[in-house]
Amino acid sequence: MKEASFFIENMSCQACSSGIERSFKRKAFCQDIQVHLLSKKAHITYDESQTSLEEIFALIRKMGYEPHLQPYDCNTEPPQDSKAKALSLTYLNSLIESFDAHFLPKKLKLYLSSTISILVLILSWGEMFNIAKLPSMWHFGILLFLSLIVMHIGRDFYIRGFKALFSKNPNMDSLIAIGTTSAFLYSLQGAFMPHAHLYFDSVCVIITLVLVGKSIETNSKNSALQSASTLLRLNQKIVQKVLTESAPSLSQAQIQSLPTQEIKQNDILKVLPGEMIMVDGIVIEGASSLDKSAISGESLPILVKKDDKVLSGSLNLDSVLYIKATKNAKDSTLHKILELIQKAQESKAPIASLADKIAGIFVPLVIFLALCAGAFWWGMRDFEFALSIFVATLVISCPCALGLATPMAILHAQAISNKMGVFFKDSKAFQTLSEITHIVFDKTGTLTQGLEIKQIENLSSLTEQEVFNLAYTLESTSIHLISNAFKSHHLAHNATLYPITDSQNIIGKGVKGTIQGREYVIGNIDILPPHLAHSFHTQNNKITLFLATNDEILALFSLQDRLKMDAKQTLELFKQHNISSSIISGDNAINTQNVALLLDITESYSKALPEDKMQLLKEKSKQHKILMVGDGANDAPTLAYAHASMAFASSFDIASQSADIINYNENTISIYNAYALARASIVNIKQNLVFAFCYNIAFIPLAMGVLGGFDIFLHPMFCAFAMSLSSLSVIANAARLKKFKCIESQNRI
Repeated sequence: MKEASFFIENMSCQACSSGIERSFKRKAFCQDIQVHLLSKKAHITYDESQTSLEEIFALIRKMGYEPHLQPYDCNTEPPQDSKAKALSLTYLNSLIESFDAHFLPKKLKLYLSSTISILVLILSWGEMFNIAKLPSMWHFGILLFLSLIVMHIGRDFYIRGFKALFSKNPNMDSLIAIGTTSAFLYSLQGAFMPHAHLYFDSVCVIITLVLVGKSIETNSKNSALQSASTLLRLNQKIVQKVLTESAPSLSQAQIQSLPTQEIKQNDILKVLPGEMIMVDGIVIEGASSLDKSAISGESLPILVKKDDKVLSGSLNLDSVLYIKATKNAKDSTLHKILELIQKAQESKAPIASLADKIAGIFVPLVIFLALCAGAFWWGMRDFEFALSIFVATLVISCPCALGLATPMAILHAQAISNKMGVFFKDSKAFQTLSEITHIVFDKTGTLTQGLEIKQIENLSSLTEQEVFNLAYTLESTSIHLISNAFKSHHLAHNATLYPITDSQNIIGKGVKGTIQGREYVIGNIDILPPHLAHSFHTQNNKITLFLATNDEILALFSLQDRLKMDAKQTLELFKQHNISSSIISGDNAINTQNVALLLDITESYSKALPEDKMQLLKEKSKQHKILMVGDGANDAPTLAYAHASMAFASSFDIASQSADIINYNENTISIYNAYALARASIVNIKQNLVFAFCYNIAFIPLAMGVLGGFDIFLHPMFCAFAMSLSSLSVIANAARLKKFKCIESQNRI
C-alpha cells in the first residue's frame, strides 16, 4: 500500500468532499481516503499495483475537481498532461480563467454581476412601476444578453455542478446549475411567445447572491485558517548562517543566506532583532530579550544570554544573537508545532461524522424532492408555477451550512489555543477533552514547578563540594526535573563535572554510572543495595536522594517540591464543573500526600511505576472519562491510554508523541483554559449543526409549497438569499468563539 497527499480545488460544500470520499471508497484499490473541505487537502492509501496517482487524479477531474500536488496558485495555469488537452474544455476554461485573472478579478466580477442584476431587475419589473418600457424584442434581447454575462461570471457553478451530477456525486453547485439552467431555458421561449413569463431576473439574482455569499464565506474561511496558523505566517524562510572558517570572530565572519530546512545540527546562525529563531539552539554570543508568545502564550519577554537554551519560534527583540543549532531544522520545536497545526486543520472531529453521512444523500434527496414538488404543482396549477417551485426548492437547500458547522468552529478554537501555547494534535482531541469527568495528574512538572535542595547531609570523609560534584555529575546525565535542582543549587557554580561512563537512568529509582573507575548511584531508597537500604526512610516531608556506592552511603540530599502558583486555582475551577482529580506519582508517599493535601486532592498514589500507573488508569476509566496530564517518559503509556491526554512540552519527546495535546505554557491554569475552550467549541458546533438541520428541515418544505393552501410560497430569489444567509449565519456563530476569554492566573497557592 502507498500513501499520498495532494490538494483538490473547486470543492464548494461538504457534499463535494464526502462525494469524493464515497466514490473512492467504492474502488477496490482504495484502502482509505480523507478529504478536508477547508484545507482542500486529501490523503489516500491505495494499492499501487492496481492504480497510479495519475489515474487517481484523472478520476477526480472527471468528477469536476482539479487535483494538485502543490497548493494551487491562481496565477499559474493548471498543468496539462498532453497536447490533446489543448483542444479540451478544461484547457479552454483555463484560458478564460487566465483572462479573468488579468482583466476580471473576483471583486470586479462581484460588482459587475451585482450591477447587471439590478439592471435586469429594473427591466423585468419596471413595467409595473411604469418605467423601463421597451419594445418586446428589444426587451427580451437585452435581458438575454445581460443574463448570459452573469451566467458567464458564475460559469464555475455550471462546470463543476454538471460534472459532479454526471459523475453521480451531485453537490451544491449542481443544485444551482440545475435550477438556474431550467429557469433560463424556460425563459428562452420568450423569443417566440412575447407574453411568456421570463425568469432572467431570477437567474441573475440567484447567481449574484450565491457569488456574494461564497465570497464572504471564502474570506471567513481564509481568515479562520490564517488565525489558526499564526506561526505559519511568522515563519521566515531564509536564515543567516555564519561561516566560521578562518574568521577571527563571529561578528567578522561571512554570512550565507539559505532556506531554513537546510539548517543542520551545530550550524551557527546570526539572528537580528525582529527576526524569529528558526531552530532550537544555545546562545554562544550576545544577549537579548525574546518574545515566546507564539510558542508558550507568555506575554512577558525573557532575557537570554550566553549558554542559555532557546526554542525555535521565539522572536528576537533587542540585539543580535549568535546561536548554535542543537537540532536539525526539521526536528526543532517550531517545525513540530507547524506539523501539529497542519494536522489539526486537516482532521475531523467525531461529531462531524453525522454531517458527512447526511451530505452524502442530501443533494440527491433535494433533487428528488424538487422534482416531486414540481410535478405536483404542475398538476395542480401550470408548468410555469411548477418551474418556480422546482427552482426554489433546489436553490434554498444548503449543504454548505452542514459542512461548515464543525471545521469553522474548530479553526477558531485552534487559533485561540495556539495563542495560549496549547496545541491540539487533531480535532478529535477537542471533543474528547470536553467530555472528561476526572483528571489524573502526574505530580512532578505538572502541579509542581521544580525542586530545590533544602539540605545536604554529608556522611563521608569527602568535602561537601566533592560530594556535590559526584551527585551533580550523575544527575547531568538525566533530564528528569530532579537534575534541575542540582543545576540551580549554589554549589553548582563551582562544581566539577567528572568523566562518567556506563551511565543509566533507572525509571522510578534514579541514576547510576561509573566515575574514576568506581560505580556510584543516586536516587531514592529503592536504588540502594538491600543491605544499605534497611535503616533509612524518608522524613520531614521531603524527597530524600541517596548518593552511594556498593559499600556505603556517601550523602543524603533533601529536596522539596514547589507548587505551581496557580495549581490551587486550577483545581478549584475544575471542581466547579464536578470534575474530580487524583495524583499518580513515582515519588514517595509522604511527599505525594503533602502535595495532595495542599491542593485539597483526596486521592493520591505514590511510588507508581509505569505499569502501576497504567493499571490505576484502567480502573479509573471504568467509571470516568479520564484526562491524563503528565510530562515524563514514564507517563507515555498512560498518556496514550487515557481518553484525553496532555503533555507539557518541556519533557521527553516520547511523552509529547503519546499525548493528544501539547502544552508549551508552563502555567497550570492553561489546562483548565484548554478544557473550557474545548467545551465552548463543542457547544458551538452543536449550535451550528442544529441551526443547519433546522434551516433545511423548515425551509425546504416551505419552498416545496407545503403552505400552498394558505397561499404562502417562496420566490426563487428569496430562496437564494436565504441559502446564502444560512451559511453566513453558521460562520458568524462560529466566529463568536473569538470572544472566548482565558482565565488569568491569580498566582496564589
